[in-house]
Parts: sequence; C-alpha cells; structure tokens
Amino acid sequence: MATNVEKGDIYFFYRPKVDVEKVQGLDDVQRLYMVLAPDDGDAARLFIVGKKRMPKITQGQPKSTAREWMMNDMTGKPKKIGEALAPLEYDTKTRGEQEQGEAIPVGEGRYAIFERDSSTRLAYRLSSPDKPGKAQQELGILAEASYIISVRNPAVDVPGFPESKPNYPKRLQEKFAEKRWIDIDDSKLLDYQSAQFLLIGAHDALDDEDVTISGKASLFKTLGLKSREWPTAALEAGKLTEPQMKPEAREPASDPSKGGERGGKAARHTSSAAGVAHALKGVDFPCGKADLIKQAKANQANDDVIKVLNEFPKRQYETMADVTRELERVS
Repeated sequence: MATNVEKGDIYFFYRPKVDVEKVQGLDDVQRLYMVLAPDDGDAARLFIVGKKRMPKITQGQPKSTAREWMMNDMTGKPKKIGEALAPLEYDTKTRGEQEQGEAIPVGEGRYAIFERDSSTRLAYRLSSPDKPGKAQQELGILAEASYIISVRNPAVDVPGFPESKPNYPKRLQEKFAEKRWIDIDDSKLLDYQSAQFLLIGAHDALDDEDVTISGKASLFKTLGLKSREWPTAALEAGKLTEPQMKPEAREPASDPSKGGERGGKAARHTSSAAGVAHALKGVDFPCGKADLIKQAKANQANDDVIKVLNEFPKRQYETMADVTRELERVS
C-alpha cells in the first residue's frame, strides 16, 4: 500500500548551449530542468538533472547503474521559476557579450511522490506531448515512468555529486543521522536550494504502481508564461527546437525608485538585478562567490552590491542566470 507524500504538476525544459544554431541532439543541450509544482502549495521547485538526461528505465528490477543525480536550483513562486527560464544577456571577460537562450518546454504532466516497498517513488504521466518524439527520446523523458528517489545527506561527501550543500534546518538535518541517503517522508526536504537527490529508474509504466496520477497540467498558466512567445514544437510534437526569444524583452528594468533609464547610470549603482549585472561586467563564468565579489570591486561597485554578493552561498555559478536566481533568493 502506497503512502502519498505529494502530488502536483511536473514540467520538463531543456536549455540549449550558448551559440548553438541548430539543436540536433543531446550534445547541443546545456541543461535539463525538471519543475515540480505541488497542488497544496504556492511555490514551485526548479531542479537540474545531471548529465542532461533522465535515468534509463530497465526491465525487471531497478539497477543501481540506471541512476542519476538531481539538484534543487531554485524554490519560489511559480512565476519566478518562469522568469528564471527566460533568456538572458550578460558580459564575459573572454568572449564579450553573450546571449543565453530561453529554456525550451519539452514535457508537462502530473506527478506523485509516495512511499512504497520501503522506498520513495517519484512517478509521472505526461499530458503533452501526446506521444514522445525525438526531443523526449534524447532526454530520456518517457510518456510515463517511476523512479526510486532518495535524498543525499549534505554532511556526507558522495563522489560524482555537486559540492553545493543545502542549508537544512536542524529538524530536517537530524533525519539523516549517519545515513548517506534517506527516503522522502517530508516534502520539505525537496524545498532547499542545493538539496540533492538520487534517481534510479524503476518502471516505464504505472499500471503496477499503487498510486493514482490524474488531472491536467497547465505549464504556461502556472509559470506565468505566454505560449505565443515560447517555442512549443518540442512540447506539442516532440521536435527538437531552438530558442526564438530576444533577451532584451526579458532584461530587468531599472529600479523606478532610483530614477534613470534601463541600464542607465542610476541603475548601475543599485543592488537590483540590473545593477548587479553591471557590477559583474567582465566576469568569466563559471566562477565562485569570491570571483563575483572580486569582479564587482574591480568595477567599483557600491557597498550595497558588495553586501548582497556577500550573502550568496559559496558555490559555482555557471552563468549570469545563476546569479540572477540567487539574487532573487537573498533579496
């Protein structure tokens, strides 16, 4: 008998590599994202899936080799998650101005997290596309599937997993004791940035799962996105596609309380997203927290910007999009 932990909407996105003109396969993909939007909450979670692909589902018993890590990249209002998936424009020291295209929606459906047979399962069923195509095949996204899911103890090093660690409160940290992995008996374990999970492929059909997954997902409505602006070929027909939006349309506006135009002098000296982006002009990604602060000081950023950057956790930041998401979290 299964014990339900959580149900909600599940969405998949992939973000192509910078400067890729034609997405033809997995080699052209920078990241695979999974979004979980629980039914009983007002927040959603954005996860990065390791190796850009869901674990393989094998026949028979789950195999430890059919496994992959997943990490919480951001928890917040669903519309904030949507904004984090939008295109960005940023400067780098070695390559100049770079554009990071929007993440491409590639699947939506319903999911359930439940306890069964002394383990926790994450199961989902897609509602779009009707039939998985090449895009889903490249990313390992099936029409329906279930995975054994475990939470990594942040106090224990695990080879092959990111070094970032979540700031769990004492109540949750005590659940681990000396264990390397634990089941998800509390959905709060999913909520913390940098929380890491192990996924092991279990079943490619839900007929034998003692859980009901029903309902209709609403990706664009939930995340506050306009379907007419976003590429939908992968979501609707399973076709690999490329970003089509211009980052200028999503560029953060200057703080109206400070006066000045977008990107103008006033915006450069605030701790807003635009101000921090200007303070980090020339930074060479990927980089760490210390590199961000060093670059901001070199650009003569004011004390407010330095103060905000000092609140960032010590981890690696891959792009300006990572910095923007962290800024939203600490602001």
